[in-house]
Amino acid sequence: MIREALTGQLQRSDVALWAAVTLLAALGLVSVYSATLGDPPHPLLTNGALRHGFIAVMGVGAMLFAARFDYRLLRQGGAALYLMVAALLVLAALVGETEYGARRWLTVGGATFQPSELAKLALVLALASYASVRAPRLPALLFTLALLGGLTLPVLIQPDTGTALVLIVGWLAVALVWGAPLRTLGGLFATFAGLMPLVYALAVPDYQRERIAVFLNPERDPLGTGYSLRQAETALAEGGATGSGLFGGSESHLYGILARSSDFIFALIGEELGLIGTLAVVLLFALIGWRGFEAARHAPDTFGRLLASGLTAMLLGQAILNMAVNLRLFPATGLPLPFISQGGTALLATFIAVGLLQSIYTHRAPPRVPLGEPTDPEAARSSEP
Repeated sequence: MIREALTGQLQRSDVALWAAVTLLAALGLVSVYSATLGDPPHPLLTNGALRHGFIAVMGVGAMLFAARFDYRLLRQGGAALYLMVAALLVLAALVGETEYGARRWLTVGGATFQPSELAKLALVLALASYASVRAPRLPALLFTLALLGGLTLPVLIQPDTGTALVLIVGWLAVALVWGAPLRTLGGLFATFAGLMPLVYALAVPDYQRERIAVFLNPERDPLGTGYSLRQAETALAEGGATGSGLFGGSESHLYGILARSSDFIFALIGEELGLIGTLAVVLLFALIGWRGFEAARHAPDTFGRLLASGLTAMLLGQAILNMAVNLRLFPATGLPLPFISQGGTALLATFIAVGLLQSIYTHRAPPRVPLGEPTDPEAARSSEP
């Protein structure tokens, strides 16, 4: 019986979404291996690729579990998860491990994890739980903004501007699907835009101002962030249409970049697989976005529709921001490319997000049968002449 239930669940799942995630994860493993290669002779498997593969296997297991889990049971736990993650974010900002100038990681049993990655799931879950039983009036909308601020502020303190932007994207997606009036949203964003000069002057740290200045002029820091941006740009340009071939980019333009297996892995793909490879990545993320919003459209309840919309928007928003940084269209944010970049908590969180999308999709409402047509296959066969 369990086997039949699993088979029925898989038959109702979204095969296109499974395929897109599988291809991106496979490309990620190959790209991380290439990015972590050193001088020849090359080993069969690098430590970085081995760790990435191990976490990916864990992520696949978590994804399959989430896909089998009834997402509707999560609605009651949204508040508890939100409070737990908020406490972890504050703890990370106070006593967390510091790396690359940011205090974002907590250590448990010798292993580190990043609470801000869990914040993406916790925020969307809390927003969907709250909004699914309320009308999108101004007081309720302001409360969702408070929920956003409760996780965004400790993330900014770490500091982690990239994750804060992804959280804002998730909130905006939920608010739009919820039905929040565009005039109200426009007024909120106009107010925020008007306060931006004051926020920039009082709250933006010096390192962020320097990062923006280097984005506008990489020559300002030719041996630091500016070097990484210029090398990523050169790698993409040198890749051409077809690239230099697999494992041909790890020892060229990106060799001196420490984050070539995470922040700048899209540039590595561009150098090795060329424009064809980068377009394939873009199309696969577009496919994930399409299927994610389809899961939202066919969700059987408001909670599922809001949850699927927020999760999909966050996945797409993070991917777009990462690729924009590699293309020098946006200042460096430190965001990994979902399913591809080397990482721990980030990789697990993205797999869980897809599992929840699959859970929502499998619980979709059955297609409507036109009046006068039998719904029972046996009855349909017996009615045939």
